[in-house]
Amino acid sequence: MRAPQPEPPIPGSFATPSLLAWIVNGKYVMSLPLYRIETDLKACGATISRQDMANWMMNVHARWLAKVHERMKVELLSHVRIHADETTVQVLKEPNREAKKKSRMWLFCSAKRDTPAYVYEYHETRGKSVAEGFLRGWKGTLTTDDYRPYFNLQEADVTNTACLVHVRRKFAEIVKVAGGDAKAAKSLYPSVALDARRMIDEMFKVDKAFDKLDARERKAKRIEELQPLMRNFYAFCVRSAEVATPRSKLDKALRYAIWSWPYVMNVLDDGRLELDNNIAERGMKVFVIGRKAWLFSDTPRGAEASAAIYSIVTTAKMNGLEPRAYIEWLLTEMPNAGELTDEVVDSFLPWSDRVPESCKLDPAA
Repeated sequence: MRAPQPEPPIPGSFATPSLLAWIVNGKYVMSLPLYRIETDLKACGATISRQDMANWMMNVHARWLAKVHERMKVELLSHVRIHADETTVQVLKEPNREAKKKSRMWLFCSAKRDTPAYVYEYHETRGKSVAEGFLRGWKGTLTTDDYRPYFNLQEADVTNTACLVHVRRKFAEIVKVAGGDAKAAKSLYPSVALDARRMIDEMFKVDKAFDKLDARERKAKRIEELQPLMRNFYAFCVRSAEVATPRSKLDKALRYAIWSWPYVMNVLDDGRLELDNNIAERGMKVFVIGRKAWLFSDTPRGAEASAAIYSIVTTAKMNGLEPRAYIEWLLTEMPNAGELTDEVVDSFLPWSDRVPESCKLDPAA
């Protein structure tokens, strides 16, 4: 008796899991626009239009990848530490909106010491309602940049930590305009900015020495060695703000630091927290590099599919998987897995024991 034919990822289509994974890898990992992929395929003797490829991406998202995306979100919200960031994206055919109007791609991701989970979501707005909706009912510590709505979320029990890199950046910009360290020391305002930048650099240097400690030891060492530096810096900013010219760049940098400082110091409460939001910013850079290549999404449906696929390939990479091989495995196995209950979908997530060795990167990579 002949074995039953496996179910394809897209019924009635010649798109195989291997071909679909190759396209996903090209666009969402290698940041190639679909017209480039179309050209490459044609050079290999395959005529597949970019429209067909875009439709395939939306199709496999709707059938399979949206389920993985949703369960990754559930996993992330089980963590008690989350980082967040957002950036612009242009969607041409949004209902009741001009094509030139910018929408937003949001990213919520796990902390450095937790199981890597990156969840991108497309929304028309940067409004507070997006973060509130994502984090509704969640309790934990949220690390972000200075976007103020993050610090006043309703329907969630959130402790905020602010990114120290963003505080440093405002002083570093003043030093840069002044022409560097040597010239900066010759005048009052740039020298204050230079001192502030150096004090922050010292904090990062001290904290880096604790990276390999467990959370309990890291917290203790931070309180012993980092906390005095942080208190000195805050006192320095308060004193300097009293003599800074109102509404000058230095005044704004100092007042931003003073506003941020209670949130920055919240990092002392948990040795698993970071002083910066770099993990989210690096995750968002993956999307930004792709956006530079393909420029815009045609429809909201396409933007939603892109958000889910970026979530899956980025999370796969951060869990030590080769994205192309992992996507091919998903699109081979999921159509033949029967009823996709939450438990079944969870067995396909990047950290699952079911993921085959063939999907895993060499540890050195």
